[in-house]
Amino acid sequence: MATSRRPVMLAAFFEWFLWLAAFLYCLIKVFQKADHWSIKVLAVIMMVLFSAFRAIFLPVMIATLPLPAKLTQYFSQRLIVIFQSFAFWAFAALLIIPWLFCVYRVVTNSLGRTRRVKKALDDRTAPKVVVVMPAYKEDPAVLIKAINSVVDSDYPTYCIHVFLSYDGGSVDEQYLRVIHHLGIPISLESYPQSIDVTYKGARITVSRFKHGGKRHCQKLTFRLIDKVYAEYVKRHDNIFLLFIDSDCILDRLCLQNFMYDMELKPGSKRNMLAMTGVITSTTEKNSFLTVLQDMEYLHGQLFERSVESSCGSVTCLPGALTVLRFSAFRKMAKYYFADKAEQCEDLFDYGKCHLGEDRWLTHLFMIGAKERYLIQMCTTAFCKTEAVQTFRSLLKQRRRWFLGFITNEVCLLTDVRLWRRYPLLCLVRFMQNTIRTTALLFFIMVIAVITTSSKVENLPVGFIGVSLGLNYLLMLYFGAKLKRYKAWLYPIMFIINPFFNWLYMVYGIFTAGQRTWGGPRADAAAADEHTTPEEAVRQARDQGDELNVNVDTFRTKIDEKTVPIHPSSNVDGRFAAAEQHSGGYYANNNESGLALSKVMTPLPGVPPIRLHPRYSSDSGMTSDSSTTSIALPQNVESLMEQAQNKSKAASEHGTDVHSHHDGKGQNAPAIPAPRHYPKGLQAPPPTPIQQSRSSTMETNIPSTPISKPVSPNRLRSEVLNISGTRHSSWEHSSVESLSDVPRRPRRLWQQEPRPSRRRYPEEMA
Repeated sequence: MATSRRPVMLAAFFEWFLWLAAFLYCLIKVFQKADHWSIKVLAVIMMVLFSAFRAIFLPVMIATLPLPAKLTQYFSQRLIVIFQSFAFWAFAALLIIPWLFCVYRVVTNSLGRTRRVKKALDDRTAPKVVVVMPAYKEDPAVLIKAINSVVDSDYPTYCIHVFLSYDGGSVDEQYLRVIHHLGIPISLESYPQSIDVTYKGARITVSRFKHGGKRHCQKLTFRLIDKVYAEYVKRHDNIFLLFIDSDCILDRLCLQNFMYDMELKPGSKRNMLAMTGVITSTTEKNSFLTVLQDMEYLHGQLFERSVESSCGSVTCLPGALTVLRFSAFRKMAKYYFADKAEQCEDLFDYGKCHLGEDRWLTHLFMIGAKERYLIQMCTTAFCKTEAVQTFRSLLKQRRRWFLGFITNEVCLLTDVRLWRRYPLLCLVRFMQNTIRTTALLFFIMVIAVITTSSKVENLPVGFIGVSLGLNYLLMLYFGAKLKRYKAWLYPIMFIINPFFNWLYMVYGIFTAGQRTWGGPRADAAAADEHTTPEEAVRQARDQGDELNVNVDTFRTKIDEKTVPIHPSSNVDGRFAAAEQHSGGYYANNNESGLALSKVMTPLPGVPPIRLHPRYSSDSGMTSDSSTTSIALPQNVESLMEQAQNKSKAASEHGTDVHSHHDGKGQNAPAIPAPRHYPKGLQAPPPTPIQQSRSSTMETNIPSTPISKPVSPNRLRSEVLNISGTRHSSWEHSSVESLSDVPRRPRRLWQQEPRPSRRRYPEEMA
């Protein structure tokens, strides 16, 4: 029977050693890269203490586990009792103390999808929420579902502005499907870089940027947001940025509850800087992997992040659901969006800045905050994200998470500034790291009982009861409170998850080591005179393996700088809300150092866009071919009016707008202009406002497309298979408009009248 548990015991000892070696390796890297003596001293202290605590647990494992008599005979019975007592009290303390923090957080804060705001919000009382949603090759139906979850929230739509930003400048079928659903005509000759449209009462800005990855897309989107609201933030400090993924589905009360904790809570100082919510998984078909992920998400966020919040700050603000105070974020944007790829000199730098960028940026905010409890967890703001479906994808995801976690964890624990500002948090994090990877021991004890090689009274039943019992009580409460009864299966996760975590760590360490110690693969992305480090990172991501990069080639572009171990001292105290001066103005200048005059295309004389612009075009024109410059978005109504004016002018002169020059000074016979609209739909006529401007404008355009589309409009012919109802920009629509042939095609002029114009922020001030 001892043979049956031998592989598990070997795996447990191997895990114990591997975690110790990996953590010490990262601490040594910090020591080597440190630019200040205090970092080196703290790194040495961490190495000594971490090794000592891990070494103590080695005899504990030997004395506690049901090992063969040949090994245990060398320990006296009294020594075994001492070791077992130490094991129980050490584990009990490290489990009960965080558990009490979590209970305190649950008692003092609301939990669940409950309405926190007692009074109805309107345009005056609701803060303005700017949603940043980057998209890359996303299924249109998934993207529309995410957009609908935002605009259908129980929140004033007039105070919602969604920036849907495509990571790629091409106009393809997926792009046309989405803009068609939002109410943007797909018959235009060219599309501006950014287009404004009103959808279900909320403003949506659809942009296309040059492909550069998620961070690059968010960076360009922020530059656009900063330009749009440059004047508004001088008089107001009620704008908040919400970063979400394109496959996230927000709960109806998510925005409202975020704003309650950030701004609207009675007695609040209104100085909260950043918050994350509760991310749960969703899937069309449940499997063992998806159920396991859902339980991990619940336990990891409602337990671990609640503990961190109680200790002063969360240590990870995930890009899938994070809200930031805009005025404070403007001061940090330079450091937040700084490109670090060209400064990476090894895998440690790459793991810290790219694989674990969420943790690295949270570290940045923790240093930038002036005091504790300004970066928190909102336990009433929920969203869903698609669960990983295959084990291979799950393994690659967790490898990324593990490498990003361990590299950033040692940076956090070696930052003196964090120990001064968040001492309790740092202590809890350090102690939890010392007992990490010991959960596999529980399974060995179970095997010992099953195989009758040990009696129950000889096993640390107290440890098992404390470890499983306390956590299970919380999971029972979470499952009942949230009506997610899968959480009640936590004992299964308690037994199975140690094996998965063992596999994640072993796979992550050894596959990462092949890139560094064994050299990169032959097809690894590398930087050269034609490829920048950022482009090499994008190539690896597009290939589906972010570790398949040759980091050694990155620093050839810049030799004088390396990736800093810790955030610069320049960010200390910078992450703070804007201060209001006399006269009602805010000190809300762009202090981040983005140098907007350099990074943005100047548009002299162009007035700023209001939160929801009037339908006369307030925005600057952009070019379809310009995907690198940043200019103000163009309103969809003005685009339609321009297209119709061209058509009218061409008809008055007896020529078609698509006639071309024959190269001999004469106009060649006009080529019939293609009108590409979804099958069974009529071409959209002018809006009511445009009809009032010109009653003679042509409105009945044939809906039958020509059989052979003419270049450069060939791409638009790909969208002919879109079968769905054509909705106006302010008409309620659904994802079903992207599927199957519609039963009743609705014309644009059969829409409901436009709601009356509301007051703008400048008028409400």
